[in-house]
Amino acid sequence: MPFKIKEFFPILFLLFLMIWIIIVQTSINDISLISRIYELVIRVINENFIAATLIYSLIYFACVSFSIPVASYLTLLGGAIFNWLALPIIIISATSGAIVIFILSKNILSDFFSKKIDNKFENMRIGFRKNNFYYLLFLRLIPFAPFFVVNILAGIMNMRTLPYTFATIIGIIPGTAIYVWTGINLSELLVLKELSNYNLASSKYLLPIIFLAILSLSPIFFKNIYQNYFNSQQ
Repeated sequence: MPFKIKEFFPILFLLFLMIWIIIVQTSINDISLISRIYELVIRVINENFIAATLIYSLIYFACVSFSIPVASYLTLLGGAIFNWLALPIIIISATSGAIVIFILSKNILSDFFSKKIDNKFENMRIGFRKNNFYYLLFLRLIPFAPFFVVNILAGIMNMRTLPYTFATIIGIIPGTAIYVWTGINLSELLVLKELSNYNLASSKYLLPIIFLAILSLSPIFFKNIYQNYFNSQQ
């Protein structure tokens, strides 16, 4: 099972960010510049909460709709800024953006997307033919393929819109919750003023990293099982 460096990007990014925050916090007396900036941002957002929520939602929606691969980082940011309120905001925005791609690939741009996908994901086509709802739910929980590819394939395979929507909502909740939880923990690091007793290995900060690692690496561990099963169906 070959390991690709891109599969470790979320974990590497998170570890780099946490180490950077700790270095900055411990190298500056009292409260660091990054903490001041963060607190200023939060204050401005709280003063313009509805507008900030709408802007964040629209940015997330646009990134998913145009298949810009920054959703993981936007989710971390949402957790850091909006706390657990980010979870429903992201679920709604991500699902809405996914539905846009799904409908386009199902109707107006079906030929264009069919040529774009080509035959690279034949195993996934077989999965959609067998039971599209549970297969889509599985792909949302264990992301073997990029989010936008799954959106396109579901449309090309003529999945009905309502089951697609429910499978997407249910499937992205666990992963989104882990990223939001991690973002919340990062926000707490940003406002720590006393790091003398700080311990990165404490369960409060280590648990979301462990869950994020499991989520990011799960496709690698399930890959052989996935390929063997669908090859046997051909």
